[in-house]
Amino acid sequence: MNNDALFAALGTDAVAAVHGYRLHVIAEAGRRGMRLVNEPLPGVGRRAADGGGIDPLDIRLIFDRCPARGDLAGGALSWTAEHGWSCRPGDGAPRRYYAGPSASALDLVPRAASVLDWVTGAGASRSVTIPSPPNVELDDDPDAIKRLLGFVEPRRHVRGREISVDSIDRAPRSGRPGNAYGSNEPAASATQRSGAG
Repeated sequence: MNNDALFAALGTDAVAAVHGYRLHVIAEAGRRGMRLVNEPLPGVGRRAADGGGIDPLDIRLIFDRCPARGDLAGGALSWTAEHGWSCRPGDGAPRRYYAGPSASALDLVPRAASVLDWVTGAGASRSVTIPSPPNVELDDDPDAIKRLLGFVEPRRHVRGREISVDSIDRAPRSGRPGNAYGSNEPAASATQRSGAG
């Protein structure tokens, strides 16, 4: 399931879920005395379709200076719906993937603590060093989608005003199928999702 398919299936809930997932991983790193920054370095991160920015359905984090784990400084931690988590250490070692060829759909969305255990070595036995796409898709297991949607924050800011996700009318306004917010607009491309164009 690539990003366009994820957005087509979940609409703007996909963007909110990925954002929440990012925040959970950053918070878990902070609890462990590590600092992840959400600022891509040159050459890190897949650009949106028009080259105008990072796709909001990708997570691209960089380990900032970590006094307790200097070996992680400058390393990149990335997530996509298609491949799950990957890590490129700051020392130039090959990229590692959390979900290998025999992964389950839930391995594409592990809990934040599991991601950090894996990165720091507690889960090192899980990593594969060859970029082998998993033989599973995120939507193969409804529990994987539910786990991802579980990261949607119950209250968030949208265009300068705070809203409650629970208060949004989720029924399509015209009676036609629509996304979770009632919009019957066609699914947006990566360019539209990122606000470019």
